[in-house]
Amino acid sequence: MSVPLIRFENVTKRFHAVTALESVSFDVRRGEFHALCGENGAGKSTLMKILSGVITEYDGQIELAGRPLIVRGTRDAESHGISIIHQELNLVGDLSVAANIFLGRERRTSIGLLDDHQMESEAARIFSQLECQIDPRSHVRSLRIGDQQLVEIAKALSLGTSGSGGSNARILIMDEPTSALTESEVERLFRIISRLREQGVTIVYISHKMDEIFQHADRITILRDGRVVKTLNKADTTPREVTHLMVGREIGASAFGMNRNAGSEVLKVEKLSLPWRGHVRQWRLKEISLAVRKGEVLGSPV
Repeated sequence: MSVPLIRFENVTKRFHAVTALESVSFDVRRGEFHALCGENGAGKSTLMKILSGVITEYDGQIELAGRPLIVRGTRDAESHGISIIHQELNLVGDLSVAANIFLGRERRTSIGLLDDHQMESEAARIFSQLECQIDPRSHVRSLRIGDQQLVEIAKALSLGTSGSGGSNARILIMDEPTSALTESEVERLFRIISRLREQGVTIVYISHKMDEIFQHADRITILRDGRVVKTLNKADTTPREVTHLMVGREIGASAFGMNRNAGSEVLKVEKLSLPWRGHVRQWRLKEISLAVRKGEVLGSPV
């Protein structure tokens, strides 16, 4: 068998008395879509922060293409072709979209001035690849959350971009990237992921969404309490088994919202209004009044 692209060997990380990762060992193959699953606190994001250079102190070893990987920071990881899209948005709202994408890697003219035209042009090419119509000159704070997430994705894809708009990123880590995206944006994202895989990019994907994992993943690694439980081929397992391995017990069916009787009032809202225009694009809150009773299930369109 060929050498794995990434191999984790007994990776351990402790934050004082808390052990976030304990002897984590598994591998990721070149060009695959490798899903990383586990409950909150299982250590998924910590492990990916180690791989991407956000966390630099840990025990154990990581190999890249059969050679020890020593990452001293995010720039070091980027030089190895490793980029990450964090679950938490990491953007500067008062800067333009293009400025955020190339923050810390600004394009400059021959005399050292910022080359806004080149950055905007490169950003536009990336957004064209992402099939979205975001204006590179617009301020990030003016974008809805879903579009801000796409700016994060564009930032990751911009690492090592060539003049033709292609991406040289070999390993792309995605930490819950669809959490703030609409259904159409999710479909668009996975079309982009499919094209990146055709170009040989390896995807490491953190998610709790079993439908996404079982539709797109090649293999699944499950973490629980900072340890690897198992790595499975998608074709050899089921969502029920993966969920069981994540929590360590069988999850029975639950009927939420059944046999409920509304009780006393626990929440009351009167004349709630939206304080400024443009905060919500499709609808506006205007003097909404409601009351929620104990035991009641309240649905929302947002």
